[in-house]
Amino acid sequence: MAIREDIIDLAPRIARHRTVCPGHLSEPEIAALSAQLYAVHSRIFDGSTPEDFRAHVVEPAAEDTRIQLFLDDHGAVVGYCSLHLFRRKVLGRESLVLRAEAGLRPEYRGRSMTYGIGIARAAEVKLRHPFTPFYYLGTLVHTSSYHLFCKYFPQIFPHHSRDDPPRLRQIAQELIESFDDPAVSEHDPFVRDVGWVTIETDAEKSLNRRGDRSDVRFFKARNPGYPQGHGLVVVVPLTIANISAALLARVAELGLHVFGRRLPDL
Repeated sequence: MAIREDIIDLAPRIARHRTVCPGHLSEPEIAALSAQLYAVHSRIFDGSTPEDFRAHVVEPAAEDTRIQLFLDDHGAVVGYCSLHLFRRKVLGRESLVLRAEAGLRPEYRGRSMTYGIGIARAAEVKLRHPFTPFYYLGTLVHTSSYHLFCKYFPQIFPHHSRDDPPRLRQIAQELIESFDDPAVSEHDPFVRDVGWVTIETDAEKSLNRRGDRSDVRFFKARNPGYPQGHGLVVVVPLTIANISAALLARVAELGLHVFGRRLPDL
């Protein structure tokens, strides 16, 4: 569904954002941050406890965690993007893995803000480690998330309209099995029980009804249990070419908005 710009301009805007590194905080500060973010998270997702949220979003066993806070005009947190960097051995090589959790209150969605932050972080890490294999690993619990990954990145597993290379399938399996996300079924390693259920906006519900989009049809067929919190395993090779394509797509998208044209479809 195309979003009219005059409607978007009436929506509240994110006034600013700031980055928090939980590794630099004291225990009381971490507890306060977790409680603040969970209050926002609970307006975006069902299905998680404060303890699980803190363990996965604020204090995972990662090499590095950075949380981008999105703030309104009054300084209140209206969303977050938590990015974690892990080290794993993949196909026998030391590799870097980026994982993320993100959410915005419904009235602030529609501009792919969290994806822009994630792409920028991927580019930063790749520049620091140009010769190290680098992957994004996600367990996506909503159609809109898969749709946006397909929009920005040319190379993604699983792809909705072409066969996946066996090597990339093996990478995806090794990566997901190195984490604790349980499989929904022993017959399919690429659908995991995440437990988070998206509280959908009207635009997201409309996207799910789109029968003309191959990515939407693919996600719903591949992961029919997403309304129960099942997540589709998605791997994005964070190569220079793939990141560059995503950055160019994001810059073009922002340019369309700046010059007063309609934003792309959700």
